[in-house]
Amino acid sequence: MFRPVKLFRVTIQVPDKYMSQVLGILGDFKLLHLININETPLGKLGYVAGVQADLLKRYEKVLERITRLVRELEVSGPVPSLKMAPRPDRDIYLIDQRLSDMEDQVSSTLIQGRKAEKELSEKRELISRLELLEPADIDFTRLSSLRFVHCTFGILPAENLDRLEESLADIHHSLVKISEQKNRLVMAAFCLKSDREVLERALRSAFFQDLELPAGLKGPVGDVIKELREELPALEEKARAAQEAKERYRQKFGQELLLLREQAYVAQILLRAQAKFGKIDNTYLLTGWLPVKLYDRLRDRIMKATNGQAIVDRLDPEDIREVREGIIKIPILFNNPLLIRPFERLTSLYGTPSYEEVEPTVFLAISFVLLFGMMFGDVGHGLVLFLAGLYVFRRIYKYMDYGIILMECGVSSALFGVMYGSVFGLEDVIPALWLHPMKDINRFMMVSAAIGVGMISLGLILNLINIFKRRRYSELLTSGGLVGALLYWLLAGLAIRYVLSGPPLPIEITVAEAVSAVLIFIMIVERPITTLVRQRKKRASGAKPKGPKPALGTMILESTIEALDGLLRFLANTVSFVRVAAFALTHAALFVGVFSIADMVSHGSASGFPYYLTLVIGNIVIIALEGMVVSIQTIRLEYYEFFSKFFRGGGEPFQPIVDQETKEV
Repeated sequence: MFRPVKLFRVTIQVPDKYMSQVLGILGDFKLLHLININETPLGKLGYVAGVQADLLKRYEKVLERITRLVRELEVSGPVPSLKMAPRPDRDIYLIDQRLSDMEDQVSSTLIQGRKAEKELSEKRELISRLELLEPADIDFTRLSSLRFVHCTFGILPAENLDRLEESLADIHHSLVKISEQKNRLVMAAFCLKSDREVLERALRSAFFQDLELPAGLKGPVGDVIKELREELPALEEKARAAQEAKERYRQKFGQELLLLREQAYVAQILLRAQAKFGKIDNTYLLTGWLPVKLYDRLRDRIMKATNGQAIVDRLDPEDIREVREGIIKIPILFNNPLLIRPFERLTSLYGTPSYEEVEPTVFLAISFVLLFGMMFGDVGHGLVLFLAGLYVFRRIYKYMDYGIILMECGVSSALFGVMYGSVFGLEDVIPALWLHPMKDINRFMMVSAAIGVGMISLGLILNLINIFKRRRYSELLTSGGLVGALLYWLLAGLAIRYVLSGPPLPIEITVAEAVSAVLIFIMIVERPITTLVRQRKKRASGAKPKGPKPALGTMILESTIEALDGLLRFLANTVSFVRVAAFALTHAALFVGVFSIADMVSHGSASGFPYYLTLVIGNIVIIALEGMVVSIQTIRLEYYEFFSKFFRGGGEPFQPIVDQETKEV
């Protein structure tokens, strides 16, 4: 928390005969961020290991078979976790053999089930088409005896009948309407067999939908339908038996299939990771970033698995020249408690912090929940959000993090609802412990502005910490550094002084003006002085300056504009936090609108089914619409008003060996 996990750069040399065991160990640890050998001197010399293509193809085929069986058995559920990562060269035989055993047991049942379901579906579809012809009492035996006449049955849009008649005017034909359904005609079309092509061409142009009856139907249409219906129970029994057998196999093999799929998938990932390894003669070489606390365990397991024939070295980031010079970035591995961890997603959406920056997720989490609760304060709505988050957390594993965020925001909303005295918009159920947003507007707006001052101040403090961590001390004199922070705090202090105890004294105003002038002057002259000092150092070292020499007047003008822009941004950022009060008022105002509509539909009785139905629908709309809007506004305040003060980003996210390869599969 507050800073990423400390990492070592680990280099491992392994004889090729032990490579599969080492891959399994790396899969167990997971928290290894591989460095591509191409980014090292060995890669530039051509010592790239490559991938075991034949073994990888075997895993790809096995994965296809497993996926097909999982789909046919309709297996679902969370992916089981592996107690131990697979050894790719050895486990392919075990996985393939076990999968073949399952396929042998299941295949006949699946084939029979597919056949029965297909036949049952075809019979039902044929019955539904034949039922359209029942009003005409058609005899298929008599139709099949026609030697010179062609007959077809189908459905025609009613508005196309006249056009079809015109198209067939040059041939002998007959169009017989059997029934009509919603502007669609069930028809029989007759013509001489010699004119069949003309008839079919005209029918297609009129969007005639052929019923596609199979050849060989005999007897009256009613008898045919009856015979087909008598065949259905046997087919249904076959399909039901196949479905029950499939259910038994799903219960028997479901979890094992998911486990096999995960084993094959991880093995495939580990094999593809070999593309990032180096190889010299019969020795593999790999390098990557590993958490400090895992180094001893990783080294001991590798040395044991290789009978001491491996070499495992570590290097502290401070001892790596490329890191010191900024050529190589240390990946960022977040380190936050369970309730804070889901907010890492929101931090990553803005960017990945660099290794020298303060890791801001904990500040984001606390302020996000606080601001959301203030803008969405209602006990009932908070409870609904909490229950929705709990459902997502328990049922939708993929979005579990968002479920935790929803639950935390729901608790915050409920707490602020208690402070506002609001339960599903009703403000007479419980007393307000703090204020009513609609009745204490001025007070609420001042509180919102004070929160803005606090968050911006925190952002400035974090920026000062980052400046010292990066040793960029010249930034202390800029609008985002110490000078700008002092100026902001001076002006904010005067504003707070005015709100709490009235206008400042003349001496206070005079001192504030003098200090502000000095601070603004420092911000204006910082850039020109820094540029001139840098140029003098270059001349003293004998280096030739690149580009034209910047004019002093131009630099002063640019610095003045930047200083004024910084002051205006401070003011705009602070005022922007008034939206916290504005959206809390909007939340309360929506309730007023819902209750007004409910009174209208119930004719002022404030009771009855229409009244309560309107309240329920109104609350659902408020929760969905206002919840989304408040979330967006909270994220906006975090990103543009808070993060912009200190967050520079540009870091490289830590990608465990499995996760980083997942993106490449």
